Parts: sequence; structure tokens; C-alpha cells
Amino acid sequence: MNKIPSCLLTILLAGLLALVGCGKSGKSTAQSLPGGIDLPKFQQAFVSATPDQQANVTKVGAGIRYGLFSDALAALEKLGSDTTLTEPQKQAVSNMVEGIKAAMAKAPAAAPQ
Repeated sequence: MNKIPSCLLTILLAGLLALVGCGKSGKSTAQSLPGGIDLPKFQQAFVSATPDQQANVTKVGAGIRYGLFSDALAALEKLGSDTTLTEPQKQAVSNMVEGIKAAMAKAPAAAPQ
């Protein structure tokens, strides 16, 4: 009769150790962005943006994440031509364009197919 609680205790202890061992490590799993590109800061500048501006901000983020820098630059060009941008938004667009151009210069050229 005394073995059942000790077996149950052993199983619970093993389960607890397994859960602790499977915890997340301190390393970040976020994809690293090329140097000079601060996507969160860029997105923060457009928190109160219009729906059209938000759509372009989303396109910029997708372009950067997937390495489609020309798509990101096209979306930035549309954003930059918007006359309703605030000064911080204009600065964010300018900084992002510079960062993407720098990343494109550092990136190896794609192999022709």
C-alpha cells in the first residue's frame, strides 16, 4: 500500500524534471535583420498611420524579412511620396531606405538561373 504513493511521487517528479528540462533557452529565435535596419523602430513611427500607410509598412516588413529588398524599396517609395507623413515618419522612411540600400550592397549577388 505504501508503494503506490511513492511510485506516483516518482512519476510526478520525473514529469516535473522533464518539463523543466524542456524550457526555453535564453537565446532569441528571432530572425536577425541586416545591420542598419531597425524594423521595430520603423513600425513604431507608423502606429497611428492611415490604412494605406499601414499596408505599405506591412509590405516593407515582409520585403525585409524575406530578403525582397526591391519590394521593400517600392513600398517605401510609395510611403515617401505621401504628403501627409509627419516629420518622424519621413525620417523613419529615409533611415529605412538607407539601411536597405546598405544591406543590398553587402548582400552577395544572386546566382543567375
